[in-house]
Amino acid sequence: MSTFVLVHGAWQGPRTWDLLAPLLQKHGHQIIAPTLTGLGDDAARLSTSIDLSTHIDDVIREITQRDLHDVILVGHSYAGMIITGVADQKRERLRHLIYLDAFVPKSGQSVLDLLPPDIQTLFRDLARTQGDGWCLPASEALLSLWGLSPGPTCDFVRERLSDFSLHCFEQKLTFNCDLADLPATYVHAVAESYSSSELFKPFAESARKRGWACREVQTGHQCQAEAPEAVASILLACATEIRS
Repeated sequence: MSTFVLVHGAWQGPRTWDLLAPLLQKHGHQIIAPTLTGLGDDAARLSTSIDLSTHIDDVIREITQRDLHDVILVGHSYAGMIITGVADQKRERLRHLIYLDAFVPKSGQSVLDLLPPDIQTLFRDLARTQGDGWCLPASEALLSLWGLSPGPTCDFVRERLSDFSLHCFEQKLTFNCDLADLPATYVHAVAESYSSSELFKPFAESARKRGWACREVQTGHQCQAEAPEAVASILLACATEIRS
């Protein structure tokens, strides 16, 4: 049995894993999906004081309070920043990192540093005009950005959205760990209808250069909701390879 810690991305909560988690649990794996402060069921506590460090601390607290070891740590999208920060501080607790269509920073970078200038401007303008300078309201525009078409999956994601803080995207992550030495897998969403796939392509290419395992899924950004069976298959294979 392996322990998977599933870390959700921006504008979301742990319920983003509702379709994926049971597929892992039925194979006997332990699944822990932390709620990041101010998101998901904790959305009422969203405030200007929440940043990337807050969310890294959330995951570290979950791992240490539960006394977890040999963790397979999965981060979706923005959570690529989080799991990198966790690995820097708690590497001895981890067996494998899985970046699920996620940002993979270099030390000293923020999410905004990794986004194209037009999306940086979009988010800053949105916070300024609709979020008191810091809040990024959840909106239908996100669903299109993530490559979702109208239908049950889009509805599933929409029902689980919550507002987010720009400060999480602004804070730079400084770390000392060498990502090239970490056991890791990168999962890249590559559906033709997902135009933002190009945004994450450099991270997949960089992962290959580091010698990481790289997998592709024919979905948009919300791969855990669009194709939970395919994503579960990748995660289960990682757990099997690690054991062997």
